[in-house]
Amino acid sequence: MQIPLLLDRSRPESLTAQLVEQLRETIRRGRIPAATRLPSSRELSEQLAVSRNTVVRAYDALVADGYLDPRPASGMFVAERLPELPFAAPPDAVERDDHAFATGAAPLRALRAPDLVNRNRSRLSFDFFPGQPSASLFPLKTWRRLLQSALTQGGAAGLAHYGDPAGSSTLRAAIAAHLAASRGVVVDPSDIVIVNGVQEAISIAARLFLGPDETGVVETPCYQGAAFAFEASGARLVGVAVDEDGLTVDALPDAPAALIYLTPSHQYPTGYVLSLERRRRLVAWARRAGAYILEDDYDGDFRYEGSPLPAVASIAPDRVLYLGTFSKSLGAGLRVGYIAAPPQLAEAIRSAKALLNNGNAWLEQAALAEMMRGGGFRAHLTRLRGHYAESRDALLESLKRHFGEVEVSGAEAGLHVFWRLPAGVPDAPALEALARRARVGVYSLASGGAFETRPSLLAQRALILGYAAMTPRQIEQGVARLSDAVDEAVDQRQIDVDELVARPTPPHYAAPAAAAARHLASRNRRRPALRERARPRAGSAPVSSRESSAPMPSVKAIYRYPIKGLSPQAMTRVTLEPGAPFPFDRVFALARPGAPIDPAEPKWAKKSLFLMLMLDDGLAELKTHLDPATRRLTVMQGNAQLLDADLDDDGQWPAVEAFFRARVAALRETPRLVRSRDGHFMDKPENLVSLINLATVRSLEAQWGYEIDPLRFRANLYIDGAEPWEEFGWIGADIRIGETAMTVDRRNGRCGATNVNPVTGRRDLDIPGSLRAAFGHKDLGVYLTTRAGGEIEIGDPVETPQVEASIRPRPVAARLPTPSPRRFICRGCYFIYEEAQGLPRQDVAPGTPFADIPTSWRCPDCGTDKGNFRPYVAAPGLRGAAS
Repeated sequence: MQIPLLLDRSRPESLTAQLVEQLRETIRRGRIPAATRLPSSRELSEQLAVSRNTVVRAYDALVADGYLDPRPASGMFVAERLPELPFAAPPDAVERDDHAFATGAAPLRALRAPDLVNRNRSRLSFDFFPGQPSASLFPLKTWRRLLQSALTQGGAAGLAHYGDPAGSSTLRAAIAAHLAASRGVVVDPSDIVIVNGVQEAISIAARLFLGPDETGVVETPCYQGAAFAFEASGARLVGVAVDEDGLTVDALPDAPAALIYLTPSHQYPTGYVLSLERRRRLVAWARRAGAYILEDDYDGDFRYEGSPLPAVASIAPDRVLYLGTFSKSLGAGLRVGYIAAPPQLAEAIRSAKALLNNGNAWLEQAALAEMMRGGGFRAHLTRLRGHYAESRDALLESLKRHFGEVEVSGAEAGLHVFWRLPAGVPDAPALEALARRARVGVYSLASGGAFETRPSLLAQRALILGYAAMTPRQIEQGVARLSDAVDEAVDQRQIDVDELVARPTPPHYAAPAAAAARHLASRNRRRPALRERARPRAGSAPVSSRESSAPMPSVKAIYRYPIKGLSPQAMTRVTLEPGAPFPFDRVFALARPGAPIDPAEPKWAKKSLFLMLMLDDGLAELKTHLDPATRRLTVMQGNAQLLDADLDDDGQWPAVEAFFRARVAALRETPRLVRSRDGHFMDKPENLVSLINLATVRSLEAQWGYEIDPLRFRANLYIDGAEPWEEFGWIGADIRIGETAMTVDRRNGRCGATNVNPVTGRRDLDIPGSLRAAFGHKDLGVYLTTRAGGEIEIGDPVETPQVEASIRPRPVAARLPTPSPRRFICRGCYFIYEEAQGLPRQDVAPGTPFADIPTSWRCPDCGTDKGNFRPYVAAPGLRGAAS
């Protein structure tokens, strides 16, 4: 290394003294970092044109002062700990004239830029970041071979010399062939310019065509980077809305415009496709307005259904600058994109690129060119499409499983879908924050890189969900955790359920019913949302038939809940039909005032839209009974009958609604009684039967030292005689209960509703938090689907597969009978603060009472504030389960 030093031979100080002083100041100001190796005495003497002894004496003086550390056979290094000086200048202290600095030149305008760095990635367990390809599918071995080949064949010259600012001619020829075959865009390789991604292409176009007196047109919503680039040029920004057919061409400005940016193949973020008729009308408008079209085909390589429409560039090659990128197919870190320009603009774009950075790096261009020429890129795209289609299907299926009928757009292509939030979930910014505390990344318009020229309700009621970077299994788990986070926020009253009942969507963004159905793949429309029977795979529980000598579990109790959220009704027997829901279970519900539920044709919705005893004080003390044969509803409180109504008579429904309005003081208006004609209002939209293993509950009672009422879990079937936690080993297997054949579908994740005592209505426990603290999950019980119908009655045997004892889920060791420290649990992520241990890393000493922690303190895991913590109570056990 060379150190900037200047010795003045005219000064009275010796050269050695000058050298010592300058090196000391350089080290003190941090210009040479600690542990840095200094030049040898010979090298420094040659640089300064002084004798070697001068440098040796200076180094010796600095060693004596503690600034240098000599290391034998290694050299001279800056000391890691410098001597302390009473008036030492801070590192990099620079004297300045404050007045001169304040009056210096400033940027002409404040610039905004898209922020695509996902800083929360390491904190998220499931990340639905839009447009992010799968890192695991990157062809790493192929890419390494291509890089090595490029370095072997002309690497020295390619790295040593400047290349054409327009990019490698070989790569441009390969891109031209790819565009002609896949997008119908015929372009000469000389009219293609390689750029550092689409963002640089947009910035070049804005620099060439826009200025303070020009008009730039964008879709609204659109990609942030385009709007900000147009804004940075000083141009007037005009936003034009989109609908299910893409950009609304009729709303384009009549005045002249210089440039229009759009994403016609997969509009960002809505995913709509610009119709062929509108593409032609767009070209006609561009010719009249004198505008060039900036066509961004950012994810055009991925289409899963049907054939793509011809690119706008293929219709009007003289008016369109076609933009493409390899960020979605290979990775954003590659930083390679391209502009296919009209011939009359190619040289101007090449010059603009040269002024910016004189072209892209040679090595990546050479490797990519060979990959495209040899057919490897085409094979890679084919592989990606298959994987991404599976991930897309898993996302649609999971959304339907946990949120009912979903309204999405953009599912036919690309790497993301645009989800319009159903009623019963918070607005997008609140849901995004709620999900982040549960370590799930979902993205509103602003955080997902979208921009609106004018505010709309769409920003409040829509999310952008990417799926390419996750496996189908991860997607299922992420959506399930998102759904649980919403349910728990409602159960724990972190959000006001009255504010969830109605969230309108602007009409010009609403897709028609036919379009909504079209967004689901045909295979998703044909098959139910339930997953198929699990296939054998590595790590699955080995299942065999139960040994004949082993005791067989049996049915101990059967319950249905005719009115959602109200009292259970015990049964002695039930007849189940294949694929059908549990009979007369949650067929009635009380919809909250203002909930967007059609009384004539009510559909499944999230539980936050209904009255429930675990949400609404005053309902737990009521005992409701609905006769399935006569539809006679009676409501008791103690021995007093408060209501008697015939629900077959619609004329008596207003009296029922008024009764419950009076019982729930928090209601502002009267709820509506609704009845599902052919479905149900269970917590999950599928036709499932819930089952609880009482042995598992008893094991929790023994471990936690509390008694748990089994009805907290509101299951249909309660069985006894199995081993604790054995039911988790049945997932994917078939079981027989009485005459009925069933398949065990999945675990049942417990939400905050189980914290409510079904007798008193009080929130006296934290069962989900205690489960997570003890076992790392909050699952208890399983869901079943009916394969072959039949009758089940109390006492019927339960024929189950035998689960190997070595792989059965096991609870942790029982709690020792020693006094437990006070603990407080975060309601956002279940982090537990123990007063006895404190948080030494955050300067909270062991033994610090939670009340003494400053109110500004936040949860170290999810960042929620101190007010979101509550005392942690270990969960209780089931009552009377052993009889």
